[in-house]
Amino acid sequence: MHFKSKGRLAALASTALLLLGGAATSAQAAAPGPVLYSIDFSNPKESDDNNLPEPYGRIWLQAPWGQQTALWEHPDVDINTPTLPRYPDAGPWEMRFVDHPVTEVCAFVGEDDTGINDDDVLAAGCVPVDGPGSYTVSTDEGSVTVTLYDV
Repeated sequence: MHFKSKGRLAALASTALLLLGGAATSAQAAAPGPVLYSIDFSNPKESDDNNLPEPYGRIWLQAPWGQQTALWEHPDVDINTPTLPRYPDAGPWEMRFVDHPVTEVCAFVGEDDTGINDDDVLAAGCVPVDGPGSYTVSTDEGSVTVTLYDV
């Protein structure tokens, strides 16, 4: 009887692991570890002197249970929000250590417009991640594309 209980428990544990493993994506399997990435900000409505966006907000990678690792964040500092069409602005990519599986790229990014214009919203939401590649979070006013080179 003792062996029967252990056998059932082992079978239950194996089934749970198989179900969880089957739902895991290649990105989940690779994490935790370093993530190489770059970010592109797009605002087609931008029409100031240089036609480049002044983004503010937050971009992060998210685990299935909600844990987050920030990739980029900047406060809205009105007229002093820096112009940034790409992050990092020097170099091909940035690196972060992520200590959880990655299932989504999330971005809530505005674009600073001073004067009579309202700020634009470039990105609001999350998109699923299934490994290296480009992931775009967009709105009617613009977009943010996160390219994951290594997950």
